[in-house]
Amino acid sequence: MPGKRLLLPVLIVLLPIAVALTWHAPSDTKAFFSEAGPIERLSAGFLLLSFAWLALRRDASRWHQVVLILAAALRELDWDKAFTERGVLSLGLYTGDHPMGQKLAGAAVLVVLVWAVQRLLRRDLRPWLVGLRRGVGTSWAMLAAVLLYVMAKTLDGLGRKLAPLGVETSQQLNEVAGRSEEVLELFGAILILWIVAISRR
Repeated sequence: MPGKRLLLPVLIVLLPIAVALTWHAPSDTKAFFSEAGPIERLSAGFLLLSFAWLALRRDASRWHQVVLILAAALRELDWDKAFTERGVLSLGLYTGDHPMGQKLAGAAVLVVLVWAVQRLLRRDLRPWLVGLRRGVGTSWAMLAAVLLYVMAKTLDGLGRKLAPLGVETSQQLNEVAGRSEEVLELFGAILILWIVAISRR
């Protein structure tokens, strides 16, 4: 099956590069891991490919998955902040003095996302848990992808998060944490693409 042959070559190519750049990248490669840098764009590319692959199946029952993958891809590209004065996920857009049109558009996006998440939990959570118990590969891959994204968000702005606790972090640690965040998100996107590629139901 093509999907099963997709993951291993991608990981073999990317893993040593990602590890080397994460731990040994010189200062002039900061742009490589920066916001809107190549790593982030590559993550968005994998997510957009997943979106297109799933959408082309024309399975209306999976529209919520299509929407959520597309939303994740656009979030990687910072489109959630591109068309409004504040991001559509920011409370400030709705409580501040911003154009009503932007507030309505942002609210519409949020309604669709909440609806999609609710549908995901209602329709897909139980089969996923059953898949975990039965050792289904795609279920465990989805768990791995979720954990990768959780770890990535934990590392995002690590120094800023630890500062209120009185913990000081070195510049090097902050840089490694930032690079690790981008790499973890990249591998999460690769896993999602693999899951979409081999999933039949």
